[in-house]
Amino acid sequence: MKNVMTLILMTVVVITAGASANLLVDPGFETNPLTTYTNVLTNFPGFVGQWGDEVSTIVTAENGITPFQGVRMLRMDDDGLTATQTFQSTDVTAFAATIDAGGVGINAIAQYNAHPHLSAALSNITVFFFSAANWGSQIGTPLVSNLILDASPNTWQANLVAGIVPVGTRWMVTQVAYQNASLLGSDGAMYPGYVDAAELWVKVPEPATMGLLALGGLTLLRRRRRQSA
Repeated sequence: MKNVMTLILMTVVVITAGASANLLVDPGFETNPLTTYTNVLTNFPGFVGQWGDEVSTIVTAENGITPFQGVRMLRMDDDGLTATQTFQSTDVTAFAATIDAGGVGINAIAQYNAHPHLSAALSNITVFFFSAANWGSQIGTPLVSNLILDASPNTWQANLVAGIVPVGTRWMVTQVAYQNASLLGSDGAMYPGYVDAAELWVKVPEPATMGLLALGGLTLLRRRRRQSA
């Protein structure tokens, strides 16, 4: 029994899952205007694929910081609350059957940088899951990653979160954010953080993986039957 279980686990590890294209629209903030965060969070379908912010601006190079890719990036400023956030909703109903079969993975990543007067800006990336096109249908546990940035404007740092998509998911909301308290400089002034190159990837197990897992399960079942005979 132990050897068979070990083989199954090794199969899951070594076989790479197939990945979708980046599901986020305008990941580098190059082409689309921002809308408000309330628009995105209260109307997933109406603003699907559009970034909705609290206090943000799409800018070109500034404060010694060059965009990670392209010529634009998102500048995020203190909104006077706990965190300054920007959201995008994503319709994943095309993956419904696969998601409901279980085992579908998700990766979300974005690049972060901060004003040179900030020594420890706290960046965040979060993915929320929903069973319908509204905030009230949230399911599962959000995937969250926080990363403290270094003090160099020459360094873009990747903040990554990964996990399993809850069965029943039909919509996702990706959030990029900064903790406002971390945007306070040593001189007592508030400074911006920056985001660029945001990505959201659904990772679907390859058919070969599913077949091997099924075969492993069948082997376990046969062995149990022989042991009980």
